[in-house]
Amino acid sequence: MISIAIFLVFISFYMIYNTSNRAVKHVGFGFENWIETHRSFGKIIASILIATSICIHSYLFGLGSGLLVFLITLMLLASFIVLLAPLHLITYKITLLIFIPCFCFETFLL
Repeated sequence: MISIAIFLVFISFYMIYNTSNRAVKHVGFGFENWIETHRSFGKIIASILIATSICIHSYLFGLGSGLLVFLITLMLLASFIVLLAPLHLITYKITLLIFIPCFCFETFLL
């Protein structure tokens, strides 16, 4: 459940990053062109995903700790996205290569 919440934070900030006019655009997941043409709808979807992630974090850790963990996760992932997206290092293959083992570890070993 934690890895799903972190993945939602990653996807939602990546969507918000791609709605920016100043961001360096590249196609890593395939939905970037759609988000660029439908900016307002993309921001609404990203806001819903962020709210969902906040709810999941608050459910797992409690209200105060959940918000703190969410903010730390958001700062970490936002830094990675801002640094790695212009270098074209964020693709769906790399993201799934990181997310799937984390999800399996969380599900089967914890």
